[in-house]
Amino acid sequence: MGIKMQNNKNLEYRVDYTPLGGRLFAGFVRRDNGKWEGNRHEVTEQALLAVGKKLLSEGNGMQMQLPDGRVIRLSAVISDSDEAEVHVAQF
Repeated sequence: MGIKMQNNKNLEYRVDYTPLGGRLFAGFVRRDNGKWEGNRHEVTEQALLAVGKKLLSEGNGMQMQLPDGRVIRLSAVISDSDEAEVHVAQF
């Protein structure tokens, strides 16, 4: 089933945020209606850690424009563990 889904032109792989649970999920979504198809995987900690690493390695700053014209600004800071709330990613 996994290989068939990956080759299906009606599906696209997406990472998305669910406001109800405050988590990030990855998986295949139908192009026609945006609904999840098959299993989705919770990837919140892994995705946030990957974004933090990318920001640090590429100069620590990124801006993205929202559809309404406002801008999201992302940055990453390294600090000692006793100075910040620490989340440990489970792999």
